[in-house]
Amino acid sequence: MKIKSLTVSAIALVVLTFLMIAPLAEATTCRANPLLRGAYRMEENGWIFVHLEGTPFQIGYQHGYLLADNINISWSAAIHIYWSEEEFGDWWYVARDIARMYVWQKLPAEQKVEIEGITAGVRAAGYDWDKWDITTFNAWADIDAYWDAYFEKEHPTGHIPLPHWEKGCSAFIATGDATANKEIVIAHNTWAGYAGDGYWNVIFHIKPRRGHEILYQSTGGCIWSGQDWIMNDAGLIVCETTLPGMGVYNLEGVPIFVRERYAMQYTDNIDDWVEVMTYKGNGAYANEWLIGDAKTGEICSLQLGCYHWDVERAFNGFIGSSNYPKGSGVRSETTYNWTDPTTSGYCRNVRWQQLRDEYYGKIDVELGKLMLADHYDVLLETDAPSRRTICGHGEVSPPRYYPSGAYDGKVTSSSLAYPSMGMWGRWGHPCGTEFIVDDFLEEHPEYEWQLPYLHDLLYNDWTQFSKAGPI
Repeated sequence: MKIKSLTVSAIALVVLTFLMIAPLAEATTCRANPLLRGAYRMEENGWIFVHLEGTPFQIGYQHGYLLADNINISWSAAIHIYWSEEEFGDWWYVARDIARMYVWQKLPAEQKVEIEGITAGVRAAGYDWDKWDITTFNAWADIDAYWDAYFEKEHPTGHIPLPHWEKGCSAFIATGDATANKEIVIAHNTWAGYAGDGYWNVIFHIKPRRGHEILYQSTGGCIWSGQDWIMNDAGLIVCETTLPGMGVYNLEGVPIFVRERYAMQYTDNIDDWVEVMTYKGNGAYANEWLIGDAKTGEICSLQLGCYHWDVERAFNGFIGSSNYPKGSGVRSETTYNWTDPTTSGYCRNVRWQQLRDEYYGKIDVELGKLMLADHYDVLLETDAPSRRTICGHGEVSPPRYYPSGAYDGKVTSSSLAYPSMGMWGRWGHPCGTEFIVDDFLEEHPEYEWQLPYLHDLLYNDWTQFSKAGPI
């Protein structure tokens, strides 16, 4: 499918409305610091839950103030792991420049105000991150799109390689005759490095003045998910897995975090959600999005590249996702070899089909938890954790033994998510296996450079949440 023009519609009218928001009046009020009223933070089983409400500046200020400690450690870790390199020096200045020169101008006023609020809140809490840092935190997935253009313009003789991110996920969505109660069941685990991404344990509930309430998993500083696990009070439930080898970009496109946040806050059905996400994409962070509408029971897969995408929709069925490009549209934009049966994405795609056949008609939330913890390796035909299993464990996978893999699990259903925005989450490996830093480094001391941010992933129970917090 080719990009189509977005017609003047209700969506466009909402965009025009929120572009007119004025930030200065809100900023003045914040100086007296009454804007924390109504906001709160709770912690349970490794998770941090925050409730934020009010105007964009209020929401941002509450966010920055209540999560200042998480913001500081999370982004200090990311910069240390991904944005610093002994051979090339500090990459962070490049990311900040790109956010300032290419990203900021593409943000709607409402999102700019929220980022200004985060900056004010985190500084009020005693940390020295500025507006360009916070913008870069949000644009981490968009930086790729502008990297080469930045160096061609600013440093034509000094190009340095793009930082490498260890990202991945396993997910499924099922509905109708595939599930035990004929309702949607959706599940997701996030894969990334335990040091650089090991602090994305925040569940946000945001009640804005305009648009829908939203609940999403992320880390401090981000106005969008990025993991991605998100839902709204209109019954939309969304997750994704990243598509590998996608390198087609549109410099004039809208950043991915802008589109995702807007789609969740201002749409209430799959058609509009897909329309927002496919409107003027920049190609960054190409994903297979799994979308469910708890009001209707319909599910959708949107494999979204830059100029091409593939859509699958159903009221009965199961869709597994594993960082594997399945559609002809996204395959036309990737360098990934989807025919190689040894890759993690290929193996997990096969395993999802096996699990679909095994559990079809029985799938519920409890089975979703079990499926996220699956350790069957289809390549070796053994039940042992590896980078090829649904619950990924890079720390035990030769030859690299990199400390990365699935570090969380989330599951919900139509009846849990709508209208109470409920879910189950486990922080740590979905299987419950612990990762102990000292034991790992004793076998693999070459990763000591990731200290002090490489940390234990301990056993935590599954925790139930509603939009009010842990239950």
